[in-house]
Amino acid sequence: MPNWVVLTLRAKVALLMVAMVALVALAGPVTAAELPRDHLTLRSAIAVDPQRNTVVLPLYKGVANGKPAYYILTDSSNKAQALTLGLNYAPSIGTAYTQRGSGPPTRLTFAGAPDFNAGRIYKPSATGFPPADAKPGAVADDDYSPFVKLSDGTTIDASIVATGDAPFDVTTHSNTADRVLAIDTDKVTVTLLLAHGFFNGSQVLYLSTDASDPGAAAIERATYTKKLANSSPTSEQAIVAMANGQTGKNNPQAQGLAHLALDEDLSQDAVASDSAAFGSPLNILATFATGVGAASYTPLWSANIGVWSNSVVASRRNIRIASAAQAFDLAGKGEITSPDGKQLGPVGFVVNCPVVAFIDPVK
Repeated sequence: MPNWVVLTLRAKVALLMVAMVALVALAGPVTAAELPRDHLTLRSAIAVDPQRNTVVLPLYKGVANGKPAYYILTDSSNKAQALTLGLNYAPSIGTAYTQRGSGPPTRLTFAGAPDFNAGRIYKPSATGFPPADAKPGAVADDDYSPFVKLSDGTTIDASIVATGDAPFDVTTHSNTADRVLAIDTDKVTVTLLLAHGFFNGSQVLYLSTDASDPGAAAIERATYTKKLANSSPTSEQAIVAMANGQTGKNNPQAQGLAHLALDEDLSQDAVASDSAAFGSPLNILATFATGVGAASYTPLWSANIGVWSNSVVASRRNIRIASAAQAFDLAGKGEITSPDGKQLGPVGFVVNCPVVAFIDPVK
């Protein structure tokens, strides 16, 4: 083999080793609670801890309205780009409501941005849900969408999680998204609060970054992005949130929005020191980024709110369900309806919830 070939190969190996060492240094030591990397769909994630409900992601710095804007990357409509950047491949987000962006994906200039200084409110009613009062803590301007259309036609899911200059408020979230637990501008990482849910019987983890309904945004600690509702239905899949499942902090059958509102303090701001105590409504996804759902995966979900019938609740058969097929089968039997009493189906708003990882093997 010629000497120049040997030297080239040695150089490539050396560069690969440097990159691997840098990645380990960035991620830090792996703890017992962290998921193994073969459980991650979002391959760019540095660490995923389902016990602490946290994910550490690369942080990117861009510009919005002439000011610094810090964002994450989670999904791309371009398969090669998704592979290169370690993102979920989601071809249908090309028909989501988008904003125009300029620059490469890792240094974007945005047309719009959220205002994080609104002050989130959630006051439960006697039944927990619907709330007595709810107000999102982050509100997008009319030019903003987390889905950014690049000059080559690719759409990328690039949710802004902080704006302006450091220091960043990760206690009351006056300049950060409500799920931001920590920002490290030296390591260029951000730690975010995860949500737990189900797909096809498997436990999965995802983020909740945006909602087109203000009440949903308040519940999900997400940015109220009204214009996401203008997305094409071809960019969406169903997510089922149960309204009146069983409650009880340690009840293995607890699930739903009433459970979330009554069994934790939804009025409390998310902070890193208490991240393990924050619960989830345990929503049910109709597709996922790996397994049988991969071909139809999208991070944009059409919300279906399921209400158990009075007879089911009275007999305590409103048990935890873990697949969309199961939810719609029960709806066909009249045991679950929409809030208006009609057939279970979309209630008119969408949420941006990129998937991150699975706990149970995905079928």
